[in-house]
Amino acid sequence: MKTVVNALNGFKIFLLNKNCEFLIEILEKIKTSLKNDCFLSISLSAAIITSFFNNPSWRYLDLRVIICLFELMIIVKAFEEYSLINHISLLILKQCKNERILLQVLCLFAFVSAMFLTNDVALMAIIPILINISRKCSYNIILPTILITISANLGSCATPIGNPQNLYIFSHYKLNVENFFSYSLPICIVSLSLLICITFFINPKQISFIVNDISILKKKKIIVFSVLFVLLVLNILGTIPYFITLPILILVTLALDKSLFKKLDYGLLITFVCFFISVGNISNIVVIRNFLTFLTHTPASIYLSALLLSQIISNVPSSILLAPFAFNWHALFYGVTIGGLGTPIASLASIISYKMLILEYPYKKKEYLLKFILLNFFCLSIIGLIFYIYIQ
Repeated sequence: MKTVVNALNGFKIFLLNKNCEFLIEILEKIKTSLKNDCFLSISLSAAIITSFFNNPSWRYLDLRVIICLFELMIIVKAFEEYSLINHISLLILKQCKNERILLQVLCLFAFVSAMFLTNDVALMAIIPILINISRKCSYNIILPTILITISANLGSCATPIGNPQNLYIFSHYKLNVENFFSYSLPICIVSLSLLICITFFINPKQISFIVNDISILKKKKIIVFSVLFVLLVLNILGTIPYFITLPILILVTLALDKSLFKKLDYGLLITFVCFFISVGNISNIVVIRNFLTFLTHTPASIYLSALLLSQIISNVPSSILLAPFAFNWHALFYGVTIGGLGTPIASLASIISYKMLILEYPYKKKEYLLKFILLNFFCLSIIGLIFYIYIQ
């Protein structure tokens, strides 16, 4: 890892000589990600190590997935910067009467918003509001944070753009919308029903709070990025090719707000590139290829392998690793979706909500982790068993 950082430092000196300040800021962001993002470090290390056993190739990269993810990141960042998500959240909060209704509304909002804005963004929009409420009325947000995290993880499975693994599976298997929704709808119904049932065990205690209004900033730009979002959806669905939407999005962003490029999580893109390289290398190592082929010889084995592997390396790399060997896409889809429950590292979104909460309440770390594991494995057991039977 030191070698990579040193190489980036050398490239920074080159950019300084060329007066490329904009690129330098992006480079600094990548360096920070390398130092602080364990998943990026692991994926980069895996790509380097596996390259000693197999010569890497550009054909391992799924450029369509990487480009679509890049486009989605720009649009979502615009929605964040212009306060659209927070504004919608606060409009919903004003209608709440007690703790149970508040939790139900936030879970539903996380579930639905994750379908279109990804589970990560849904949590980054809702958790800060939840923390703000707890400051004003001593509202214990441990259980609500956990349930909202589960809601975002499960709700994101509904659409091809809800999370990175969906985007990859949809692209890798060249699925159509009708086929995808025919399998995502059942798990959405089961998941949402279970979550609503759990919320009824929450005490309907009256809650009062004051949250300052947040106005939408730069409404005209929101409209433009909303149109771009529609183009992105058409791109993902295969109606418009990505080599048309990508330059349009880049040019419009440069014209309206080029600072958005500095705020993107480039570490996520690099992580995907590294995972693609690692998986491509591993897939060409005979012993490992034979083992992965054995793990994916039936729908049940694909499902269980994806679910269990997600507990160790999270569901995004699990989907990338198993997809080249899994002939049954919906078994893989259910496995990595439900596999996002369980351990805190099973989903990257779960790590985000954990970090946000612990930053505010560091003394609640043990309480949070204990309740997180208990509730996540409870949901995993119920939903996991239902869909194990369903895929048979």
